[in-house]
Amino acid sequence: MIFSATFVVGSVAIYYVAPKVGPVVAAYLRAEGTDGEEPPESVDSGPRAPSGTPVAAPGKSPADTLPKAPDDDDLSPALVGIYPARSSESPGWGVTTHAISYYKADGSRVGTVEGGVLFDCSKMHTSSKGTMVECSFLQDGMTDGTFFIGRKDAQFFTGSHQKLSKARVRALKEYYALSGKIEARRADILERSAAMNPHFAEARKAYEAFQKNIEEAKRLEQLREKLTDVKRMELEDQLRELKLKEVGLKKTFEETQEKFTAWKKAHAPKPEDDTDIQKWTQEKKRLAPALPGLAY
Repeated sequence: MIFSATFVVGSVAIYYVAPKVGPVVAAYLRAEGTDGEEPPESVDSGPRAPSGTPVAAPGKSPADTLPKAPDDDDLSPALVGIYPARSSESPGWGVTTHAISYYKADGSRVGTVEGGVLFDCSKMHTSSKGTMVECSFLQDGMTDGTFFIGRKDAQFFTGSHQKLSKARVRALKEYYALSGKIEARRADILERSAAMNPHFAEARKAYEAFQKNIEEAKRLEQLREKLTDVKRMELEDQLRELKLKEVGLKKTFEETQEKFTAWKKAHAPKPEDDTDIQKWTQEKKRLAPALPGLAY
C-alpha cells in the first residue's frame, strides 16, 4: 500500500510540475553543452518564410513561384466591359456576320460589305428601313467616312474592341468571315436546288396569285370604311367574291407547295452535306474557345 501511494503521488507531481520545470532544465542543458553557441533550430535548418508565403524551390528565385498576371487572351471580354449590346442600347462597335448592304445618310445604297469587317458605332437612327446604326468601317480598302447599316444586319457589342488583344481581334474577324462564307454558300445551294425543282415555277405562280388576291381584299376593306349606301354594298359583293376565290387559290398553292417540298426532300442537295460548309464550320469551332462571349 505504501508503494502504491508513493507511485500515485509521484505521478501527480510529474504531471503538474514537469511542464513548468522542463523549459528551465532544457535551457540549462543547452547552455552547458554548447559553450555559448546558438543551437540549430531543427535538423532541417533551412530558411523559414512567414506563414502563408510561398517558399522558393531549390534552384528557383522567389519571383518564379509567384502567380503570373493573366494574359490578355485569358481574360473574358466581359471583364473589360465587352458583351453583346441589347437592341435597346447604343453599341460601341461591331462586326459584320455576313454580306450586308450599307447606306448613306440620305438612304441611298452605297454597296455591300462582306462578313468579318470590324466597325465603330456612333449613333442609332430610326428610318423607313428600321433602326439603322451610324458606323465607320475599319478595314483597308473601305471607303472613308461614316455609313449606315441595319441594326439586325450585324453583331454589336458594348465597350471598345481596342481593349481586346490583336490576336483576339484577328480571330474574331476570321470567325465571322467564315460565318459569311457559310451563309453565302448555303443560299447558293438552296437557290440552285429551287431552280432544279420541276415544281418550282408552278408553286411560285400559285403563291403569287394567292398573295395578290389577299392584297386586293385588304385594299377593298380599307376603301369600304370610306363608302356608304349603294357603293358600299357593291364593294361588299366584290369582297365576298375575293374571299370565295381565296379558298380555291389557297388550295392550289398548298397542293403545288406539297409537290415542291416532296421533290426537295427526295432530290435536293443539303447544305449541311457540302464539304466547304463542313470545313468552315470546323474552323469556326476551332476559333470559338478564343472568343468567349463574342462568338455566336
